[in-house]
Amino acid sequence: MKGTPGIRLVVCAAMVLALAFVGVCGCVSQQRGAGMPQADEYAFLDLHTYYNGTLVSGKCPPAGINFPTYRLETETGCLEGIVPFEVNDSLLLIYGETTLLSGDYGNGSSGMLTGAYSLPHISGDLTVNGFTSDGTMYLTYHNQTISLEPGTQWIDVSTGTEVTTACTINRTVTNILTYYGNYQNTCVKKAEIYG
Repeated sequence: MKGTPGIRLVVCAAMVLALAFVGVCGCVSQQRGAGMPQADEYAFLDLHTYYNGTLVSGKCPPAGINFPTYRLETETGCLEGIVPFEVNDSLLLIYGETTLLSGDYGNGSSGMLTGAYSLPHISGDLTVNGFTSDGTMYLTYHNQTISLEPGTQWIDVSTGTEVTTACTINRTVTNILTYYGNYQNTCVKKAEIYG
C-alpha cells in the first residue's frame, strides 16, 4: 500500500478538494434568516418608561435625573451616544432603555444602551426571543408576550398609590416599547460624553 500511487493520488485529490471547500466557505459571508437583521445591520428596540406623580399628602423630595446617553435619528437611522459594546457584523440587536420623571415624581431622564449578539436576549424584565420571516419581533415583557412589526409600538399604563414614611403619592407609569426596525451598523456613532 505504501507504494501504490493510485491511493496517494486519491488521498491528495480529496485533501485538495477539502481545502478548496474550506477556502470557499471562509469567503462566503454568513447570512441570517429571513426577517432578521443581516450581518451589516442591527435591529433597534427602545423602551421608554415615564413616571408621573401627584402628591396626596406629606412632603416627598422630588428626584432629579439628567443623564441622556443616546439619540436615534429616525430619518437617517443613525444612533449616537454612549455605546459600551462592540459594533461589528455579529451585532444583532441594540436595546435602548430610558427612564423619564415628571410631576411630583421629579424631572429629567436617564438612559442606557445594550447590545446583543445572539437570541434570546434578556435585559431585566424584557426578553427578545426572535424574529419571524416578515421581520416581526417576538418578546416578553413583565411576563406578557408581545409581537412588534418594524415601526410599531406597544404601550402599557398602570396606576397606583405609593406610601412612604414621608409622603403619599399617586403615580402613573407608562411603558412604551418601540421596535424601529433594522439599521446599518456603520451609522452607529460612539460618543464618550453625551448630553
